[in-house]
Amino acid sequence: MAFTSKFPPMDYGGPVDRPFAPFPSAALQRSITDRFTAIARDFSSRVAIRDRARQLTYGELADLVDRIAVATVAASAGRPGPVAVLLPNEIDFPAAMLGVLAGGRGFVPLDASHPDERNRLIAARSGAAAVISCSALADRVRALFPYDLPAIDIDALGGVAGLEPRHRATADDLAFIVYTSGSTGTPKGAYHNHRNLLHDVMQQTNTLHLDHTDQVALQYSPTVIGAVREIMMTLLNGATLHILPPRELQPDGLVREIEERGITICRMVPTLLRRIAEVLRPGQRLGSVRVLGLGSQRVDWSDVDVFRRCCPPDAFLIVGIGATECGGNFCHWFVDERLRTAGGRLPIGRILPDASVTIADENGRPVATGEIGDFVVASRYIALGYWGDPELTAKAFEVDPTDAGIRIFHTGDMGRMRPDGLLEFVGRNDQQIKLRGHRIELGEIEFMLAGCAGVADAAAVACRDEAGVSRSLAAYVEPNPGVALLSRDLKLMLWKRLPQYMIPATITVIESLPRLPNLKIDRTRLHQIHTARLAQMPVPVDDPLMVELIEIFESVLGDVGATPDDNVSSLGGDSLQAIRVAIAIESRFGHAIPVDVFESTQTIRELAAWIAVRGHRGNAMVRCRVEGTTVEASAVE
Repeated sequence: MAFTSKFPPMDYGGPVDRPFAPFPSAALQRSITDRFTAIARDFSSRVAIRDRARQLTYGELADLVDRIAVATVAASAGRPGPVAVLLPNEIDFPAAMLGVLAGGRGFVPLDASHPDERNRLIAARSGAAAVISCSALADRVRALFPYDLPAIDIDALGGVAGLEPRHRATADDLAFIVYTSGSTGTPKGAYHNHRNLLHDVMQQTNTLHLDHTDQVALQYSPTVIGAVREIMMTLLNGATLHILPPRELQPDGLVREIEERGITICRMVPTLLRRIAEVLRPGQRLGSVRVLGLGSQRVDWSDVDVFRRCCPPDAFLIVGIGATECGGNFCHWFVDERLRTAGGRLPIGRILPDASVTIADENGRPVATGEIGDFVVASRYIALGYWGDPELTAKAFEVDPTDAGIRIFHTGDMGRMRPDGLLEFVGRNDQQIKLRGHRIELGEIEFMLAGCAGVADAAAVACRDEAGVSRSLAAYVEPNPGVALLSRDLKLMLWKRLPQYMIPATITVIESLPRLPNLKIDRTRLHQIHTARLAQMPVPVDDPLMVELIEIFESVLGDVGATPDDNVSSLGGDSLQAIRVAIAIESRFGHAIPVDVFESTQTIRELAAWIAVRGHRGNAMVRCRVEGTTVEASAVE
């Protein structure tokens, strides 16, 4: 069955008592340019955008948008396709977006901080008719686009008097293309028209009760759909957009800017909120914030506690889930702490109006309430497809056979519907693996690791053989600042929470997990890091004790190519074979290995260290190099 929005309205549990002017559904039949023109006229003297160095009023912004529009029409004349925008994440970027739209084209945002090769590939895939940049990036633009691509220098625009009027876009015209790497690392461009983007703005406005008095913080790269939404929902309501890049400001600088600018609405990743909490003085809060949104990473109940410490008592916390292809969130909710359960997941929200969600099994059949399946979203406001890739579009999108105006998108997200109408997110279906007969959700391992003390975030990977078969699990953990984490302690905590077959063979603590522009974990880069790490790991085959243990493991498990950093699980063994390995070790070395030791040490290297300090064969001396250190001990019976 398909679940639809038959529950409370979008602002349920939120700022329902705050007066505002609702965003009208009639605006969806016009263009973004039409809405912006009216807003700029009504609020011409109000500040529209501020970055760290400049600001523009709506009147000044409208003038710049007009000049960009005229330049866009002139530069792209006779060429089909969208217009690329390559600028620093500053005040000119939103202006360029609006200017391209006013010129009758769709925009393709490129992040100047991203590698040149990625930007070059995206511009080529989009078939860009022109690129908007600035004088500071002129040399880079010439190197990036050596072919005949017209470049517009936003710093050298002239006036608009006497020039040809621009084309007026319609609701059905292309608005933007956002490229996302997905799980393969290859950019794919989801494209939306004006109507889709206006629909997202309408839902955000009417959910947050956003109006011209709001001060909205932009903390995402302009190349992700969350940033496009934040920019447009602000500038199409007469509010003020504050561009505050977290990487440049750092948590203490961000706190200062939020306080000084009186930010009322901001969205951020949970990791950033946790770091902000660490720099706040006792009793200090982000006093102006009335709505805080958390997303792009998993949000836990512990993050709700952090929110309560950081924000005023009357502030609202909103979370949800969406996709670039869905034009934003397809569900959200203002978190109600009365629904908190011990050890339970934080729900991701209720399905929003104008959408339905089917939770389907691996055969595409709907599952019952409470069962896990894939989220399949149907709506009139889903992306029109992947730009220039009809084959990929056909795989990911469908048209509703009963209504050609409704598109269906298979999100790749997995979860369940609770009896109370709230959705729970479990993980990605491309993170579901089968390991020795067990179906494993990597997201479940990550969820448990993230719940361990001192862990900021975690990611699990499947280690596959040349045939692509999953052979073992590995995990990477990002600690909270200033926290020292030990892999052994994390393993011990997992043994108490997960079945044996879900315990990663290795847990590696790294300074920070690799991330995509939308701040989600970069799975492709993580696998590269893991592969490089495996290649660098030493295999000390000259240690007699290590060699003997490897021989014991392979006598039970077969010729599996065991290394010192393997364990029973990573080599494909089950619990019965683990017992046989333990018995063989006891018989060979004369020591009974306690269950807790065998479970917590796991790897052959760690077992060797445990045996080495106890000796074997009566009073024989055992010598073993463990992690580069030679250990000698006499047997003690």
